[in-house]
Amino acid sequence: MSAQVVLVRNGFVLLLGLVLGSVFLPVEGRAQSLGQNPTFRENFYDVGIRDNRCWIVGYYGTILHSRDRGLTWEVQTSGTKEALFRVSFVNPENGWISGSYGTILRTRDGGGRWELQQAPTTEHLFGLNFLNERIGWAVGSRGTILYTENGGLTWVDRSLGEDVILNDVAFINRREGWVVGEFGRIYHTVDGGQSLVKQKSPIEVSFISGENRNLFRLLLLRPEGDGKGLMNSWAFGLDGVILKTREGGQWEVVHKNGSTSSAATLHHLFDAEVYSGRKWAVGERGTVVFAGVRDEEWVPVGLDTPPVSLNGIAFGLDGLGLIVGNRGVVLRTEDGGEKWDRIRIISQGPGKGISRVQ
Repeated sequence: MSAQVVLVRNGFVLLLGLVLGSVFLPVEGRAQSLGQNPTFRENFYDVGIRDNRCWIVGYYGTILHSRDRGLTWEVQTSGTKEALFRVSFVNPENGWISGSYGTILRTRDGGGRWELQQAPTTEHLFGLNFLNERIGWAVGSRGTILYTENGGLTWVDRSLGEDVILNDVAFINRREGWVVGEFGRIYHTVDGGQSLVKQKSPIEVSFISGENRNLFRLLLLRPEGDGKGLMNSWAFGLDGVILKTREGGQWEVVHKNGSTSSAATLHHLFDAEVYSGRKWAVGERGTVVFAGVRDEEWVPVGLDTPPVSLNGIAFGLDGLGLIVGNRGVVLRTEDGGEKWDRIRIISQGPGKGISRVQ
């Protein structure tokens, strides 16, 4: 393990241990495990869906791609051995991936070719958000915030200048967005990230407290009615904490450490998504929870999955959804989450296509 990773504290160490698992294991360990079992058992960290096309990213530069709603899969060449944490596609052809040590990849042809972009950082990039083919942001360790307005040909460094880990970034337009991360911090911008204002977070703790209060993911739902203001948006983090905004943008705790009547979970929540108004979140130990269109009560979904971290969730057209996690876990739904099936992706040899079996 590198010195950079050893020296980071509290939340980041926890994030690596729970979410990333074997990111920093030696290459030999990976090769041996694949040789013993042809099933892909990589740690998968994120999934993206555009129309009927799907991408899974993970450990050691892994990129998997499906053209047929996850029925069959192929390996795409990433050109890197770094861990890949987030994937963001704005349409079926144009997408980006962020990863460890400042890695940013871009494709213009749905992943037929991935190009390494030059980022002005070597920090780990945990959050990634693109609005269109030109405008995007990436955030990560040591307060890193990067911005591009030309599709990543060049990235502008807008970092905080603070030693704080930023886990996610989400914008509702090119000017207004939010960033969440370590110590329960929430930042807000109305000028595209040129300046960030730290909002009042109901779970924020100080660095010297020694407490872990990480927020890992944002779920910004589109405003209702006249479309003004931020309404009904969520943040997810350690110990099953769930925050929600009220009118005026104030954040409140919906579920925290069992202190409410919510039936949700005490397990960490790493990603969230919405489909047909129903909100979903996934996390450690196989945790899956959801809430109805207007509900604040999050209900656990009992799925037959191993107790590993589920790190990413995405939905596409006509009820298609995928959940991915550590040790190659992939769950698939065709009906918007009413039923989830576990699928296994089987290797057919280096550089060849791969198929899945249930």
